[in-house]
Amino acid sequence: MTYSDIPIAVLFFNKLNLTMRCIQSLCDAGYSKERLYVFDNGSTSDMTEILKERFTQINTNRSIANTGFSGGFNHVLRWIFNLGFSSAFFLTNDTMALPGLIEECRTSAVRTGAGIIAPCITVMNQPEKIDSIGAYVDRTTIAPQHYRSYNLGDFLDGPDDYIPGTALWIDRNSFYALNGADETYHTYWEDIDMCFRARKLGIRMARCYSARLLHGIGQTCHKKPLYTTYFFQRNRIRFCRQHLNASEWLHAKRIILEDLAQMKTRFQSKGDRTRLGYLEKLYAAVSE
Repeated sequence: MTYSDIPIAVLFFNKLNLTMRCIQSLCDAGYSKERLYVFDNGSTSDMTEILKERFTQINTNRSIANTGFSGGFNHVLRWIFNLGFSSAFFLTNDTMALPGLIEECRTSAVRTGAGIIAPCITVMNQPEKIDSIGAYVDRTTIAPQHYRSYNLGDFLDGPDDYIPGTALWIDRNSFYALNGADETYHTYWEDIDMCFRARKLGIRMARCYSARLLHGIGQTCHKKPLYTTYFFQRNRIRFCRQHLNASEWLHAKRIILEDLAQMKTRFQSKGDRTRLGYLEKLYAAVSE
């Protein structure tokens, strides 16, 4: 496979204008439409025909039902890898590509032997400000944190490092060894879980500063209570149970319960019955 053959997976759910902006940025960066594999993850109406009219040569596919980030991630990459490609670049529709993105990731993969590569994701309206160049789980707060510094090492090989699912390069062997993302997570923490499993399997992960794209932070599901309250915290609990030892889980449990108590006070003051309902399920999940 030459660099010009590496397919690009774009995942979207609704947000047609964001999706068109993302696709246009890939075209402007010099990538041919035939390389684009655009997957509609159960939008409320079929938007693929509109996209095909605007970008006539792109490849489109869709799921009737929304399967969460993890399901959409798996669907689009299985589609691509089942066609015989040996690697792919994945990104969400709230990003904009810059020239050289895929080529630099592939060069980094060859040089480092990594199966998953983190590009340098910068803030949309502050393109010199890094949003993430890999990430890690802070064991003190049991929370994801992004690396935002220049001149870090090539490898993300710390015990708590991971690559955010916003955008990444992955090879087919690594994807199938992992069986993709764990779809029981639905949305949030699935990228962290996948990378922790990758490390256990000996799949190396690296960062690539010269592979750059812009990210419009908070333009997808960041305001939806089901996602930000329920899925985020439920998956936080699930991740800790799966990847922490007994003493680490006791520490995490204490931190999570403290956070839930603060959330409860805040939601009660606002009379937010929806989020309070989610909290009841989360307390039950911690106590299982």
